[in-house]
Amino acid sequence: MSNTSGARRLTPDERREQILVVASAHLERHGYDGASIGAIAGEVGVTRALVHHYFPGKSALLEAVLRRESDALLRATAPDPAATPRQNVERAVDAYLDHFAAAAGGLRDLYRPHATSPAVVWELTTENHGLQVQRVREALALADSARTRVAIGAWLAFVEQVARHAVDEPDLSRRDALDLCTDALRTATGHPFP
Repeated sequence: MSNTSGARRLTPDERREQILVVASAHLERHGYDGASIGAIAGEVGVTRALVHHYFPGKSALLEAVLRRESDALLRATAPDPAATPRQNVERAVDAYLDHFAAAAGGLRDLYRPHATSPAVVWELTTENHGLQVQRVREALALADSARTRVAIGAWLAFVEQVARHAVDEPDLSRRDALDLCTDALRTATGHPFP
């Protein structure tokens, strides 16, 4: 995929995406602290200067990787206006479980940040959390109250816990995980959706 002789020259958008794909793999393997601009540039087949042309530093590059992952998760969990509330909840939880299971290393920080996670992880997690609370509230046609927001927020933490165990507990079926999550949402919000 490099711009060596005989290869098609990549557009700036294609090159940026190529760098993000490679950086994402490095972040998964080595975490935030272990990821190296030099190693990423080497794998892409470009100079460090070219990587810096697109991303002024390591933190900017890794922030772009995390934003890309965050955007992909938001797209995957977006509600379908033609679906029922239960279908939308199950679809979103199913997509979340898939993304959580596929993430590793520094990318998994987006799903469960810890005290030493970079500030951008906390920012993205907070943004996503707020949007997901709003989506669930709107899907269930619940009033926007502190009680509702706290109930849905606690449910999101429950979903993350289920996702973690679904990765570590092979005897927890996807159907069981989805049922646990929908039952917990019904209980947390008091909303009996079919």
